Amino acid sequence: MGGLFGIFFLCIVVARIITPARELDAAGLAKIEAATAPVGEVVTDPAALELKLAANKPARAAYTGEQVVTKVCAACHQTGMLNAPKIGDKGEWAKRKGAAGGLDGLVKLAIKGINQMPARGGDSDLSDDEIKAAVEFILSK
Repeated sequence: MGGLFGIFFLCIVVARIITPARELDAAGLAKIEAATAPVGEVVTDPAALELKLAANKPARAAYTGEQVVTKVCAACHQTGMLNAPKIGDKGEWAKRKGAAGGLDGLVKLAIKGINQMPARGGDSDLSDDEIKAAVEFILSK
């Protein structure tokens, strides 16, 4: 057994002698840091998560009212699904506009959601201005 340990340590000494010692430069250290960096992180604070998600969102041009309606609103308001007022039903929209307190009231309802309609029509990326443009577009039809 002692002979095996002797051979083991002899191999280590020989390996140290024949392998030149080298210092890592900044690029080598950066490669090691990148290779050993954590794959991800866990964020448990909702406010910190919102900030992190907002920072990682790609910038995009604002949607027009028609684009928002096509992308989000038409799914329910084109067919009247779940008693959603249909696009083009002037009487129903006038009634709802009056009950909500005008255009601003309808926009607030669209932003926070009403009945089965989720906030912002289910697309949290839409800005208040985009929601307002969509409501104006629907009312114009």
